[in-house]
Amino acid sequence: MLFRRIALTTMLLSCTAVHANTAPSYHYIQASVERISQSGEENFSNTGLGLNAAWQLNSNWFLATEWQRFSEKRSDTFQEDNLRADISSEMSLNRYYLGAGYILPLSEVTNISFAGYFGAYRYALKSNTNLFTDNQLSSNFKNSLSTTDNSIKTQIMLRANINSQLELSGRVYYEYLNDSDLDNKSQYGVGAGALYQLNPRFALSADLSTGKLLDEGTTQIGVGARYQF
Repeated sequence: MLFRRIALTTMLLSCTAVHANTAPSYHYIQASVERISQSGEENFSNTGLGLNAAWQLNSNWFLATEWQRFSEKRSDTFQEDNLRADISSEMSLNRYYLGAGYILPLSEVTNISFAGYFGAYRYALKSNTNLFTDNQLSSNFKNSLSTTDNSIKTQIMLRANINSQLELSGRVYYEYLNDSDLDNKSQYGVGAGALYQLNPRFALSADLSTGKLLDEGTTQIGVGARYQF
C-alpha cells in the first residue's frame, strides 16, 4: 500500500506544472514586444522589442538583466524653386540593465523581491540628406551621432502563483537617470503582470506599467513568451 501511494503521488506531481505548489522562480529567459506611449508637450507612441533574463543563485539571491529597444524612422522633403532636399532619419533608444536581487518568501506560492540595477540609456540618430537641383542629385550628406547616460534603478516586485497555470505580479520602481537634458532626473512607476503557463518550460506573459519616463507621463504594455529552466 505504501509503495502504491508513493507511485501515485509521483505520477501526479509529474503531470503538474512546475509552479503548482511552489513560489515563482527567477530562472528564465523572456522575449517580448513592447508598446510605449507618452503624453506631454508632444504625444508619442512607438513599438519596440524587449529581452530579459534572470538566474537564481540559491533560494534567496538572483541575477537579472534587461534590454529594450525603440526606434523611429522619418522622411521629409523640402523644396524651394528648383532646389529640393530629401531627408531621411532614424532615431533609436536602447535601454540596458544589469543587477541583482534578494527574494523573501511570504508563503509556499508567494514571494517578494528587492532588486537593484545599473543601467544605461543609449540614444542614436542617423540621417541621410540628398540635395537636388532641377531634379538632379547634386550632393549627399550622411550624419550619425550617439550619446549614453547612466542610471541606477531599484525595484520591489510581488509575485504569486494563483494556480498551477496562472501567476500574477505587481511592482514599484524608482530610477535615477543621469541625463543633463532632463528637468527631473527621477523616474518612477508601478506595474502589474500576468504569466500563463503552457507547460513546465514555456509561458505567455503580459505586463502593464505606468509612471514617469524622460520627463513625460508614460504607459508601457508588453506581451511575450518566457522559457523557464
